[in-house]
Amino acid sequence: MVQDQKGNGDDGVYRFGLKTDELDVRLGKGIPKGSVVFIEGPEGSGRSILSQRLCYGFLSNGVSVTYVSTEMTFKDFIDQMYSINYQIGPHLLSDKLLYVPVYPLLGQTRTRDDFLVKLVNSPQLFVRDVLIVDSFSSLLNKNMDYEHANSLMGFLKKLTRMDKTVVLTSEAGLPNLDPLRLSADVYLDLVMNTKGGVSREIHVKRFLRARGQVEDQMKYRIEPKSGMVIEITDLSG
Repeated sequence: MVQDQKGNGDDGVYRFGLKTDELDVRLGKGIPKGSVVFIEGPEGSGRSILSQRLCYGFLSNGVSVTYVSTEMTFKDFIDQMYSINYQIGPHLLSDKLLYVPVYPLLGQTRTRDDFLVKLVNSPQLFVRDVLIVDSFSSLLNKNMDYEHANSLMGFLKKLTRMDKTVVLTSEAGLPNLDPLRLSADVYLDLVMNTKGGVSREIHVKRFLRARGQVEDQMKYRIEPKSGMVIEITDLSG
């Protein structure tokens, strides 16, 4: 296990615990404020469902969220969240949650490179405590070079100095996102195994400033009307 690096105090974290699973217990009992969280995995590994779980967990613990999605319309998002019993309606009505479907945001933008310009020049996206962009990699030019990636990382670090936490998801293995892998405060790698049925795992590659113990890896599944379920693993031997 990755050990607690700054004691066991509860201050300085955005909590995301739910009674329905133990994800927060396995991940240090909170994401430190001012963190860049990078989540990557292959198609079908659960990037979106983990983003949705974190979103609802944050909201349920009084943390405000902006959620930018490349995949779902507003209605699709609501239907998806309620299908796994994540009751987001009150949070939308109270303005604690802002949901932004990407393509209306992009408008007449013709290149994906322009998205970064729109991102950094859209202050309304950064008013809330946490910004989630799922999937971040699908918005970027696959040929984005290291200079642009490092510039992006510099912008994200400016946000984190204001205690904003940013969660970015990506398809696995894109070399142009190495600066994010190397600099992210929290780096989660999602693995999907298909032998003998589909199983999914979260591998924790990095978790800085953890307030509690962080497990190196955990198996999970998705159940209708229950959402994410963290499986109990056999630690013997």
